[in-house]
Amino acid sequence: MISILIPTYNEKDNISEILKRTILTLEKAFLAHEIIVIDDASKDNTADTAQEALGIHGRVIRRVAENRGLSESVLEGIAQVKGDAIVVMDADGSHPPELIPAFIRELNQGVDLVIASRYVRGGGVQDFPLSRKLISRFACLIGRMVTGIKDNTSGFFCIKKSALGGVNLTPHGFKIGLEIFVKANINKFIEIPFIFVNRKKGESKLKSKQVLQFISQLFSLLSYRMVNHKAKR
Repeated sequence: MISILIPTYNEKDNISEILKRTILTLEKAFLAHEIIVIDDASKDNTADTAQEALGIHGRVIRRVAENRGLSESVLEGIAQVKGDAIVVMDADGSHPPELIPAFIRELNQGVDLVIASRYVRGGGVQDFPLSRKLISRFACLIGRMVTGIKDNTSGFFCIKKSALGGVNLTPHGFKIGLEIFVKANINKFIEIPFIFVNRKKGESKLKSKQVLQFISQLFSLLSYRMVNHKAKR
């Protein structure tokens, strides 16, 4: 079974459409699934809207903890999944759920991690302002200090649940993917191209605070890599 994790915060205008597309994709591919929306105390009724759209296909986790954030939401979802494959994706329409069957085909071929990548041949971005393009490219460039994944800031990926066994995830900010890419027990990964489409409704969550959190996370992962490299020697 596949567990789809969708963290949300004030995504009422987008959540119904992305859930409908996700459910249709999974049903057409005959994939057993559960969809878990983890709502971070949205003020716009996202949680109720999501539950209505989900029906029998999943559930909503309503977070009330003080340590709010995308990464913390995903961790809470991971702790509750029933599937042996986990997909993480955004709710704003930038991540096409139609790619999920391709994720599963790769996992069935022995891959542990599949990343939807903007920065491999065939991938790209659409309706992205130049400033966001530059920030994204630079973030991926410095992210290569801790991982060989080209699109290491991608928030759209699929991983075998077994690859997370015994892994202590302590992410900062919103780049849960980078934390997983570095720490998970991954023998083989693949990046498959996709076109990132900028959100049409709502506001981006990328603020200066998130940029600082990414830098802090990167230093933390650099330290982690150094310690674990020495341990292996």
